[in-house]
Amino acid sequence: MELSRSDFLVGRVAKEKMRKGILKLKVVILFLGLYCVAHASVVYLRTFTFNDERTFNDWKKMILNGEVEYRLIKHGKEGYIYALSKKACSALYYRVKYKLKDYPTLTWNWRALQFPDLSKAKTPRERDDYAARVYVIFPFLSFSSSRFLEYVWAENIPAGTIMDSPLASNTKIIVARSGKMNKQGWATETRSVYKDYTKAFGKEPNKAVGAIAIMCDADSTKTLASSLFGDIVVRN
Repeated sequence: MELSRSDFLVGRVAKEKMRKGILKLKVVILFLGLYCVAHASVVYLRTFTFNDERTFNDWKKMILNGEVEYRLIKHGKEGYIYALSKKACSALYYRVKYKLKDYPTLTWNWRALQFPDLSKAKTPRERDDYAARVYVIFPFLSFSSSRFLEYVWAENIPAGTIMDSPLASNTKIIVARSGKMNKQGWATETRSVYKDYTKAFGKEPNKAVGAIAIMCDADSTKTLASSLFGDIVVRN
């Protein structure tokens, strides 16, 4: 049976449409493959959520100079920790052990509600109050041989500033965020703790992470400070 010219053209058009369809399908498959590979490469060691009392109670108290009020606040299915310091300094910490090279990234949500009043503070030690802190702790044989990297939300110090703690030489402070936020107020931080540690201490970390901690403090200024803490994620 011979094909007419019209039949030939129709068949050619059909083949061209099929070829373009296959090409498009291949592009979609390639995109999905790359998407899956990219997302599969993210390995999560631990996600800390504050959605119920059980997960909140897994965090332990460390009282340093008076006790800060930490309590769980529920908003629908989501939850977060409300911290209120009345001339006090204490922390919540969670023991977790991992090598920073394997899981270098830390992500968390937080919100500074009230900054401590630093107007009368004259020395670095007196100014060592922050509405919100997040610690990555590298414990060793003693306090002096341990290392502490703390991220703070400051009111007036420029973001990106790296400082020695006025309380201990083995503690480095990194200003992750500075100043008041808008009415929404929540901020998300994603930090390469490995890079921050190397930059702050001048060498790569040689100790494993032993704990994550959060803090709100206003004991040095004898004033008030408050903040909120949301999910914290440790990943590669």
